[in-house]
This record gives sequence, structure tokens and C-alpha cells, in this order.
Amino acid sequence: MNATSTTCRRRRLASRGPDPLRPAAAVAGHAGRLDRQQEQLPLFAPLLEEVELDGWSSHERVLGGNFHDWMLLAGGRVLVMTGQAAGAEPCDPIETALIAQATWTAIRAHAHHTEDAGRLLSLAARTLWTNPTMHQQASVAVALVDSVGGSASLAIAGDALACRVRAASWEELPSDQPPLGAETNFAYTAHDFALSLRERLLLVADHPAYRPAKLSATIAADFTRLDAETHRRMTAADALALVRRRYEHCIAGNPLASASIIAVRRR
Repeated sequence: MNATSTTCRRRRLASRGPDPLRPAAAVAGHAGRLDRQQEQLPLFAPLLEEVELDGWSSHERVLGGNFHDWMLLAGGRVLVMTGQAAGAEPCDPIETALIAQATWTAIRAHAHHTEDAGRLLSLAARTLWTNPTMHQQASVAVALVDSVGGSASLAIAGDALACRVRAASWEELPSDQPPLGAETNFAYTAHDFALSLRERLLLVADHPAYRPAKLSATIAADFTRLDAETHRRMTAADALALVRRRYEHCIAGNPLASASIIAVRRR
């Protein structure tokens, strides 16, 4: 293409004007906020001798309230978390994303000062929600895992899902505590256990209004039908991929659905 034809093409494109359905300022602003939300997610998993990590969040194109993260702590511990901010009624996605970011920040800050996941959620709630009548709340699952011995402290707020997967069993841990923001001074309790060799811990936070029916039971069936050798070879990334495929299949492309997943595996 010569210089003359290139100039003519640019003039034709310019003459069309902005797309009335996609105002330039709105598109640019949304893209910038989405980029910042993506930058909040971890870029890679740390290489640990005894523990594998993998994570995924679904908001590649849509600004949302879901997040996942991990952070190395003193004494060989690692913090892992998934979360979903949502309101009882549809809210501005920017507000939802800000609640998710604030929740993420508070949990990271308090994780340095506690070894109990329940205490961690209690501190985060008191930091962020001084007024329990706020419209936005957050469902969160957090775990503090000893990257050497495999001991774990897990706590769940709201409708987040936490499961332990072993070769012959699937165990969903109870999530009967309120979401962050529902009660200002709620004392969250933790589940303490030790991950056995090759055991996987899965944390899932998704939008409760668009959660696929029987999601937990469907994922459990996917894992329990696998043979022992497949379980033995399954990495954290493999376990996450199985859950992600099932979730994306169940939501059938619903643009309003969103989820974050963390997989932890003891080697």
C-alpha cells in the first residue's frame, strides 16, 4: 500500500466519527480500570518445595468484584484467598471492584499479624465495614498454609466454596458464616487441618446470583470418577483446570457470571 492510499484510508476512518454505542471516553476509562484490576492479580505462583499453587479469575473483559491472590509470609507460611464482592441489588461495577480491592488489601495487611484464618477475616471485616448496613458485601475464602509441613488454617465468609480433594474422597467444608460486611463484630472461626501428600485444596468464590445449580455436586462427581493414578499425577494446575472447565460450561457464556479459583496441592 502506497503513501497516498494510506492517507486516504485514514481520512475515511476519521470521517466516520466515534462509535455512538461505544463512547471513546467511556471505553478508555473502562479499559483502564480493567487493566488495574488485572494488575492486582498475581502474575505467577511462587516455587515452593512442598506446596503447589495455581489461580484464575474470570474478569478478562468485564470489570467485576472477584479476585484471587497469594502471598508469602514469615515462617514458611503462605496466604491464599479467593473473594467475590456483590450486593443484594445490581450495583455500579466500579463500586463492586473497589470493594473487592479494599477487601484484598485488608486481608493482605492483617495476614502478617495472625496465624488463624478466622481471626484474619474478623480483622478484615472490622477494618472495612464499620457500618453493617452497606449494600456491598464480600464472600471470601482464605487459608494460611504451612508450605513445609502442610498444616492449614481455613476460614470462609459468605457463600465461598472450599473443598479438600483426595484420591478416594471429596470433602466440602462448611460455609455457614456471614459474608464480610453483614455483621461488624462477627468472630469468624477457622477449620484447622493438615494437607496430606498429593491432597488438593480448592477455593472458589463466584457471584451468588449467577451460580450454576449444583455446582459443588457436579465438581465433586468430576473428581470422584477419576482413577487413583490420575489423582496421583494431578497437579494444582490440573485441578484448577477441571473446576474452571466445569464452571465455564455451567454458566454457558453468561457475561454477568464471574468467579475466582485457587488450587493448592501438597507435593
